[in-house]
Amino acid sequence: MNMSILSSRAQTLNAKVGAVTLTLGAFMTLALTHTTIALAPLRILALAIASFAAWAFSDEMGIRKPLNRAGLVCFFIAAAAKIQVALGVEEHLMGRYLLLYAAFLMLAILFWSVAFLHRQSSLKRAGAVGVLAALGPIVAIVVGHIIVGAGAALGVGSLLAATQGGALTDMGFVTLVERIFGLWAYVAAWMLWRGHIGAAW
Repeated sequence: MNMSILSSRAQTLNAKVGAVTLTLGAFMTLALTHTTIALAPLRILALAIASFAAWAFSDEMGIRKPLNRAGLVCFFIAAAAKIQVALGVEEHLMGRYLLLYAAFLMLAILFWSVAFLHRQSSLKRAGAVGVLAALGPIVAIVVGHIIVGAGAALGVGSLLAATQGGALTDMGFVTLVERIFGLWAYVAAWMLWRGHIGAAW
């Protein structure tokens, strides 16, 4: 096997560390979607690692560029909401916090994916897929709010009902959002590791 394909071509230590932590954050996020056990310390650790990685990723993308800053701000809002859930919130508020988390996590991916569209062709392809993947859940939330009954068909109905104080009976939508983020983060980590992302672009 040619190991050169696995070797890093990142030009900065920040990019290498960002790639490793983004991979670890993605792995932990995806692994935790397979259990309903609270595991608050692990969930908070995963968010801390992913937040560090998001900061490093945004630095490499060019933190002065509005799309990259917008993505980072949205990610931090999502992380803060999920930390509140992990620490424990009143049952009637759970849906609101999780909706905030899901919406802003997808907005972060959307902004970063649109930023990819302004880069070289290898990132444009990843950006196009990321935009489509992020838009799906965002549209589901908007349509579910506007059209009565549509939320159930799109998998967001239980979450939207919980925002009105009902019991959250189905975490499927939040799980979907986290899995989209985890897969997107793997791709972004690979691009960082292989040197496709740099603020010079």
